[in-house]
Amino acid sequence: MLNYFMNPKNAFYRKSLVFVLLVASVPTALLAFLTYYVGVRQIEQEVNRTHEVRLEQTVLRMNDQLSQLEKMVTMWKYNPMLQPPLGDMTLESFQQEIVFTQKLARTLLVMSNSSPLIREVRLFLPDSSLYVSALNSKVAIPIDNPEENEFFRSLFLKEMEQYWTFSQGSLALVQTIPDRSPFGYLLVQFNAAEMNRLLQMDGELQGAAFLLKSNGDWLDANVTKEADKHRFEYFLRDEVAKESAQAKSGSFFREWNGERYAVSFGTLEKHGWQYVSATPVSKLTQPVVNTSRALLAMGGLGIAVAALMSWIASRRLVRPIARVVQLFRSDKHGLGDLKGQDELELIERQWLHLNSQSKQLHERVEQHLLTLRELFLFQLMNDHLSHLNEEELRHRMEQYGWELSGRTFVLMNVRLLGFSKLQGRFGEGDEQLVTFAAANVIGELAEKRFEQFGVVNEQELSVSLLLLVPKDEDMGDVRKQLHAFSEELIHSLHAILHMNLLIGLAKETELLSELPRVYEQVIRSFGYRNLNEMNQILDLESLVVHDAPILYPFSAEKEMIRHMRSGDREAVTGALETFMKELTEHGQTEMQVRQGMNQLLGTLLHHMLLSGLSPQLLYPNVDLYEQLNRLREPDEMASWFHAKLSAYMGALSNTLNDTQDRLMQETVEKVKQSLTEEYALDISLETYCDRYGISLSKLSAGFKETTGVNFIDYLTKLRLDKSKELLLYSNEKVNDIAYQVGYQPSYYYRVFKKHEGVTPTRYREMFRSDTREA
Repeated sequence: MLNYFMNPKNAFYRKSLVFVLLVASVPTALLAFLTYYVGVRQIEQEVNRTHEVRLEQTVLRMNDQLSQLEKMVTMWKYNPMLQPPLGDMTLESFQQEIVFTQKLARTLLVMSNSSPLIREVRLFLPDSSLYVSALNSKVAIPIDNPEENEFFRSLFLKEMEQYWTFSQGSLALVQTIPDRSPFGYLLVQFNAAEMNRLLQMDGELQGAAFLLKSNGDWLDANVTKEADKHRFEYFLRDEVAKESAQAKSGSFFREWNGERYAVSFGTLEKHGWQYVSATPVSKLTQPVVNTSRALLAMGGLGIAVAALMSWIASRRLVRPIARVVQLFRSDKHGLGDLKGQDELELIERQWLHLNSQSKQLHERVEQHLLTLRELFLFQLMNDHLSHLNEEELRHRMEQYGWELSGRTFVLMNVRLLGFSKLQGRFGEGDEQLVTFAAANVIGELAEKRFEQFGVVNEQELSVSLLLLVPKDEDMGDVRKQLHAFSEELIHSLHAILHMNLLIGLAKETELLSELPRVYEQVIRSFGYRNLNEMNQILDLESLVVHDAPILYPFSAEKEMIRHMRSGDREAVTGALETFMKELTEHGQTEMQVRQGMNQLLGTLLHHMLLSGLSPQLLYPNVDLYEQLNRLREPDEMASWFHAKLSAYMGALSNTLNDTQDRLMQETVEKVKQSLTEEYALDISLETYCDRYGISLSKLSAGFKETTGVNFIDYLTKLRLDKSKELLLYSNEKVNDIAYQVGYQPSYYYRVFKKHEGVTPTRYREMFRSDTREA
């Protein structure tokens, strides 16, 4: 290229090149001067204005994030793990209920990881003087320090469901749990440093951004602890204090260590915190200064480099490729290896790799979007978004990717039945797994038939499906399509899960705000399903409710009560089966069966009270009616009743045994007392059996168990003891003494000698002589 430039035959090329360079260098020099003296100040102003606008947007975004955090924390109080009887648990309860404690710890850990702003979520139970932390190996930690215990009790304000505070030097959000009759609270501790980072708009500029309390103290306690590392922040706080005395928000310029900064400040109205952000202007204007100097240098050296332009041009043509190759060489995945391939092959390989990563990232975003859509629909159907109007609800749905223009909404609810019959395939606690599988199948089948839909996994064997159908379609055809889809669901899920389905089809609506009411109507319609049909489709457009008489099996109920009184467990089980059969065999609906079972539960509880057993002690901390009303299948209800009756029969059996033992002891004491007075009469054990109304075998066994000897031996010893007293302390004849203790003289002689080894006469002589000698 240099030979080409120096070739005499190419003088026109040289002159043209030099002329072009001169023409280009003069405007460049002028542009450099204008850029340097005029552009820098203008850029500073624009940078400051842009900084204020971006900061306002950042603060708005921060307000939105804090509001979303408050809403998210509010939803936590509905978590099933945070419901009664958690409030009654003690440290020993947590140590004994290991599975529940682990689940609770995982729940708190998920809550702590739900946002990078959250440092930790703790559960405090003031009545138990302990708190639960997923980050502590013990999980449940007692609060032994009285002052610390009193402080955390002071945070438990039942009249305030949620409020911001400062705990142990850090920002925290307090949320009482549960929704009604709170027994504790969640203490959500926030990472103030992460909140400060929300205000940072460009980390490469090395500026500063932080939040202050309303009194001017640091929101981040680490700033106070490490004051030497945050001198610039202290300087900004003092300067902002001066400026905020005149206005609540604004901006200004300050110099620090030879650097010029654009500083903006303002107040978060909802929380009263003051935000401060500083951006180095010098670094933003430095490229302009460098460009101006470069333009000046280029203008001055334009002629000198004329001869080298061709060479520079050729180098610049390949410089972009060289830069890309150099970047790929440093790739940590080893994609920059040039062996066996040229630069273009390397670039292609790296491009394919980056494209693959982009697709993976896109798939992750789609997965998170599906979760957010499902959560939105769940909140909408359960009336958790009642504070939003129709326009706001539609805006939310459009943000999640739905097209609502010209659409009508149709809601379906699918309930899985017969889980209790699948114990061979699924175990207790697998309801969520089964529901998850059913939700996936429903989503796959819906995708083949409908353009827009949303699947909501409601857990506990229930799945909802929201369909968005065009308004211009005939609703009769839409209903037929829904029935066909329902039949397909029944066939597919029965083939996969071996379960029956109850499907409710709601009336169509054009308003999103009507969906909670529509959802409630579908759930209520399930009470009219026929329990004798395995699979049912209840269409609210054509559902007709007939008020059929309730055939309550009173005779089976009486039989059950009679067998409960007698303590016959097998007979009670048989009577329960007869009751369930009679209650369901006449085509009763779920609502009627549920009413009958509630009636039976009330009767049984009344009988338990009459028998002297308290249901509250027999089934502690349990709402029996709530448990019963959550069951859907007659088999499940029968199993539940069987378990409760077994517990009652066991307790009743123990009570009866204790009562019988006490009565037997009292009866034996009465017999002994009577014998003391009637030993001389012609009496037998049968005499007392007739007197006290007890069988001979029971009294005989009870007498021996209580006294250690049988009745005859006890009576014989009592009579002989009385006769010994008369022999020693009276002068009556032996025959008369025999009659006085209830014996014939001849029999008395034999019995006395058998037990004492001597005759009565000899016994009197022996002991009286000993008495005289003494």
